[in-house]
Amino acid sequence: MKVIYTEKPGNERGVCYRLLSEFFGVIGSATEVVVDGDAPDIVDAYQSAGIKVSDGNEQDSPETDPLKMKVPQLKEWLTEKGITFDSTAKKEDLQALVPAE
Repeated sequence: MKVIYTEKPGNERGVCYRLLSEFFGVIGSATEVVVDGDAPDIVDAYQSAGIKVSDGNEQDSPETDPLKMKVPQLKEWLTEKGITFDSTAKKEDLQALVPAE
């Protein structure tokens, strides 16, 4: 379960939100923790428990395999390669335009 400590709780399904000011201890079922703010005590507690902690600002590394990209990224990739395509094309049709290596 993902746990997010923040001053602005949300309602994302499957995520446990907690206020930064209301840390009562490590949630044992947490698999990932995001601390949105300055709370070194929370970070230390989860890291000591061996649970991954981040500040939520890490960006996923961009996908480099065009066959795994989402449509907007795939369209950008095709454009960069000079490959023309119909702007209304479906993902499968766009993937068919990717040259074999």
